[in-house]
Amino acid sequence: MKTKNNLDEVNKYIISEMIKDGRVKYTKLANDLGVTPAAIKERIDRLIKNRIIKPTILINIQELYPVGAAVGIEADQDTVDSLIKRLSNSPRVLRIMRASGNHNLILSLVAEDFANLEAFINNQIRSEAGIKHVEVNITNSSGIHPDFAYLKLVGEKEPMLEKIKKRVKNRA
Repeated sequence: MKTKNNLDEVNKYIISEMIKDGRVKYTKLANDLGVTPAAIKERIDRLIKNRIIKPTILINIQELYPVGAAVGIEADQDTVDSLIKRLSNSPRVLRIMRASGNHNLILSLVAEDFANLEAFINNQIRSEAGIKHVEVNITNSSGIHPDFAYLKLVGEKEPMLEKIKKRVKNRA
């Protein structure tokens, strides 16, 4: 039976197998389900087109960013909106959550070391006008779950491909 998002039992099985191993072979899925690899490809393409799944790569947070922090922020609404807009693409921000209670914004951050974490908090958060209170709880990245997550790499200012092309051109 299909749901609103076209997730019949076959699609659910495909997704669950891809969650376990994003590189699972179409032939393996086809053999498991008794269909052709072309049918699997067609289903996966449709799931991507309908924005049900997005194949990507995840980074091992513990290996690249051993320091983490949960940051609770109390700020006026305009500042919260500004922080969300500005920090949503930051490679140090793992998660952004609007909240109610003592904090109206909670961030999950990662960094290579304490100095980079402190500099980021001071330069990108505490310096913002409209901040009333910032509470920082530091952890090592083993306290952050899941172990793998989608993150941009720190220092990725220009597109990676352009950087590689420049390097190759300079060698010639």
